[in-house]
Amino acid sequence: MKFVELKKSLEKDIKPCYLLSGDDPFVINSAVKVFCDMCELPEMNLIRLTAPTADQIVGAALVFPVMSPIRLVIVENFEKDSSDLKKYLEDPSPQSVIVIVSPSPTKNLSGLKEITIVDCSKQSESVLTAYIARECNNSGVNITAPAAKLLIDSCGRAMTRISIELKKLIAYKSGGVIESGDVSALVSADLEYKVYELGDCLAAHNGEKAMTILADMLDGGAAGAFGMIYSHFRKLLYVAIAREDELKKSFGFGDYQLKRLRAQAKEYSPVRLKRICDDLHKVDHDYKKGLISDKLAITSFALKIVNEGK
Repeated sequence: MKFVELKKSLEKDIKPCYLLSGDDPFVINSAVKVFCDMCELPEMNLIRLTAPTADQIVGAALVFPVMSPIRLVIVENFEKDSSDLKKYLEDPSPQSVIVIVSPSPTKNLSGLKEITIVDCSKQSESVLTAYIARECNNSGVNITAPAAKLLIDSCGRAMTRISIELKKLIAYKSGGVIESGDVSALVSADLEYKVYELGDCLAAHNGEKAMTILADMLDGGAAGAFGMIYSHFRKLLYVAIAREDELKKSFGFGDYQLKRLRAQAKEYSPVRLKRICDDLHKVDHDYKKGLISDKLAITSFALKIVNEGK
């Protein structure tokens, strides 16, 4: 189940146990809040357990709620044997809901088919755009569509960052309109977004802008920047030559990531991408052998790509 489906699902049917899993802490916390809003008199009917045993989880779930439709048991860092929990879920208390928070599901949960998984991964662009528009509207500020998209991309689709940066932008405009220029001026782009932007510039042979982006990336550390660039172009090569089912199964690309990679891969020929990856491999080798400095290696590589043909 996707996070955006959670509220409607709970209105129809409440399951005895949920697993909140995904790579966006903001979304996970939002899902926890959805469950907490269902619980009345939380001081009596809501219990939080950290690193508990399965027996402790079951014991908390077996207590009847007091003047509330449900008793809520929120569990974090559950990595112990789950046998007792599995047995409990075969005949669970109808008035208790167990919510297990585990961004990366642990092995002890893999065999529990009775658990309903809520995907709390980074949200789609349409969901994030709707969130931004709603927050702006509530604050009496407007935002252009390009500015909203730039904010989403610059924050790597992470709701935590988007919410923080959006508050900053709303305070800055104070009733006006948030434009793309405002986002560029006030929001520091994630390294991942900068890599995509660099890829676009290299494909378009825009050397001036490519060098500007590269200089910004290198400020955060040349080694980290090179690793991101190398990884990015390998992904583009995979996308250019592999089947979609292989990309999802073997490389673990999500739908949104695959969409962005495919769009950029079309700007290069497979031959050019292979040549770029070979060049990056050589740069990596020369740098590790001490034949060239890290910043010079990356800059020389970028200039070569800008100046070569397709």
